[in-house]
Amino acid sequence: MGKTPNFFRYQIKNKVSRLSVSEVMTIVIAFHQSEYRDFKTYYIHFFWRATSLTNFLN
Repeated sequence: MGKTPNFFRYQIKNKVSRLSVSEVMTIVIAFHQSEYRDFKTYYIHFFWRATSLTNFLN
């Protein structure tokens, strides 16, 4: 196994955190099971205090 990509690392010291793979997959699966038509509306409605949408999509 190689290095872990920056996307999956947590930096608590600088308060910059990223979601783990399992967290991302949980959000995506929940979105597909919901009745929302677009991901942005779904994400803002349920995860407005979590990682920003821009950081999530990068």
